[in-house]
Amino acid sequence: MDQADCLLLNGNGKPVSLFPLSIISWKTAVKLFLTREVFLIKEYKDKIVRSPSFEMNLPSILMLPKFHHHAEQVKFSRTNVFIRDGHNCQYCHETYERKELTIDHVIPKSKGGKTEWGNVVTSCKKCNLAKGSKDIKPSRIPRKPSIGTLIKYHQLRSKNFPDGEWAKYIQ
Repeated sequence: MDQADCLLLNGNGKPVSLFPLSIISWKTAVKLFLTREVFLIKEYKDKIVRSPSFEMNLPSILMLPKFHHHAEQVKFSRTNVFIRDGHNCQYCHETYERKELTIDHVIPKSKGGKTEWGNVVTSCKKCNLAKGSKDIKPSRIPRKPSIGTLIKYHQLRSKNFPDGEWAKYIQ
């Protein structure tokens, strides 16, 4: 996350998306603001963009004027697999940092396994290497998670936000 990123809220005052969080670059935020496609909720006091004839504080939080419906589907991604499994290796049951994790195919790709919710689990690098293409069952049957499940296991940490005010709109 860049220290000048902007949180984009839907017309109802909640993030357009939580997974991934609806963050836009400062350049996109300025463009949307100047074209009047969004409302400015909060700006950074110490981050300014200048041109020869114009100066403005960078937006921190913007909101769309209308509510935009979007699919309530959980997107398949490596990050969401880790969140679904609570960053726990599904073989040794230890909790790891993201950089120490991989995704493992329950039915190996070499045996026709697909990369989809029902066939991948979180694994530490050591267990994944030891498993190889063997048929070893994980501790939990992998399933596609609901948005509620991801929210339950995911902790959006406000200390990582460029602006602490974001937490008010995300929690």
